[in-house]
Amino acid sequence: MNKKLVCEFENLVGRENVMAEQADRQAYSYDSAVLEPVVPALVVRPETSAQLGKTVRLCNENGLPLTVRGAGTNLSGGTIPAAPNAVVVTTNGLSGIIEINSEDMYAVVEPGVITAQFAAAVAAKGLFYPPDPGSQTVSTLGGNVAENAGGLRGLKYGVTKDYVMGIEFFDVNGELVKSGSKTVKCATGFNLSDLMVGSEGLLGVFSRIIFKLIPPPKDSRAMMAVFDSVEKASETVSAIIAEQIVPCTLEFLDNFTIRTVEDFRHAGLPTDAGALLLIEVDGHPAGVEDDAEKI
Repeated sequence: MNKKLVCEFENLVGRENVMAEQADRQAYSYDSAVLEPVVPALVVRPETSAQLGKTVRLCNENGLPLTVRGAGTNLSGGTIPAAPNAVVVTTNGLSGIIEINSEDMYAVVEPGVITAQFAAAVAAKGLFYPPDPGSQTVSTLGGNVAENAGGLRGLKYGVTKDYVMGIEFFDVNGELVKSGSKTVKCATGFNLSDLMVGSEGLLGVFSRIIFKLIPPPKDSRAMMAVFDSVEKASETVSAIIAEQIVPCTLEFLDNFTIRTVEDFRHAGLPTDAGALLLIEVDGHPAGVEDDAEKI
């Protein structure tokens, strides 16, 4: 990339937030997907929403492909640069939790907030944010929305899309678009928020996200069920759901997975089992006890 254009980006976000050296750019050429890496022409790290919008606009004015990146934990290749002349815009400079509202049970955040840190901040306020992707200690909320990430609690609590109430994003021209609101019952205007969830950075660049929060479960119970065959474990899953019990976690492991996990973590799993079910139920203490007994 020519020096004049690099200087323009530096003027927008500061020299310390523009990475033009080969070694720096190389780190942004791949993500967790097993795909061919592409080294971008430049990496830009905005620290404010205004800087983000101007960065998007400058890329568009110069015909530069733009790739948005959170933590790069996705498995779809969504943060691999589109072409060697692409600019990677990383959101880790936009990492503020703007508001956690306990009365109306919502939160407003910037896209670079780490998922687990957000969940902990919400829990400290006596509330609950259920989506728990496996990469939550590293992944960003913006990336979760872009990928519609979910986790172990997905069976009962759903995935990221079920908690997005509103999104502010910059379109390809760098214009700010606001969608949704801080109220759950919002039927005003086009529902662009749902369109943006799972869009993998193709439709716009998030600047703020409004999340719905819920009360935390009062109790929980974890169980492990051991089976001599995959078939019996599968039948048990169907039987649990047929009893109208919806566990917050219901994970299946076959023998190969059991042995792989045990070799890595030494968790004490029975390596001679044909299959395992890891089950957790939560809710009101009386309901938890009843569900656990039925299971």
